[in-house]
Formats: sequence, C-alpha cells, structure tokens
Amino acid sequence: MLDLNGTLTDRGELIKGVSERLHKVAAQFELHLLSADTFGTMAEISRELGLDAVRISTGTEKQCFVETLGAERCAAIGNGNNDELMLKSSALGIAVIGREGTSPRALAAADLACASILDALDLLLDERALAATLRS
Repeated sequence: MLDLNGTLTDRGELIKGVSERLHKVAAQFELHLLSADTFGTMAEISRELGLDAVRISTGTEKQCFVETLGAERCAAIGNGNNDELMLKSSALGIAVIGREGTSPRALAAADLACASILDALDLLLDERALAATLRS
C-alpha cells in the first residue's frame, strides 16, 4: 500500500527517482496506490506510474482496504494522520519523513521510519537490510 501525497509526491509532484524504484518493487510485489488526492494529481501520477489508484480519504477506509487484501501479508508506506490505521494494521508499516513532514500518529503506528520514500522502497528491495533494521 502506498500513500500518494507527502509519500510519493512533494506537494502533488512525483519525487525524483520514485518511478524507477517503483518499477523494481513492482517486479516483486503487488502495488496499490491510495490517496485522498488533495492536490488533484492522482489520475496523472497513477498513469505515469502504471498503477491503479483508489481514492480513499479516511484512515478507516485505508485500514479496510488493507484488511480486505489480508493485512498479515501487506506492507504500507505513508506519512499522514489518515495513514495511521493502515500502517498499524499492515504486517509492515513504514512512515516516511519527507518534505511535507510526518504525522506523529503515523510515526507511532509504523514499524520503522525512513528519511525518504526512496530509502523506504530500497528497504523493500533489500531483505537483509530490512531484517537488520527490524531485528529484536
């Protein structure tokens, strides 16, 4: 599960390097783009990325989407208040601390935090680094 605004984009503009990373991630994982579409760029960005996007506004709606797919096998990446429940209910929740900031609720709900979406996507592609970060 991927949040759009503040996670993949900065003020509605796709962050440089995201498209290339997502193509690599898509080779290994099924991707879903979820967004309230605050900046009105969801349709354009989803076409550019070749991903279906679902307009979802509330945290409860995002959580229900995750649970419908099977939360125990989902990873979620987000930064906003409305990502809290999605991050908490997913098997792996990653909060992104980007230029638009990160909600403290999203941060507290996540299993880990990354300084950028690029770092988060790279972790999904590197099982050893992810295991090292989450090791207890």
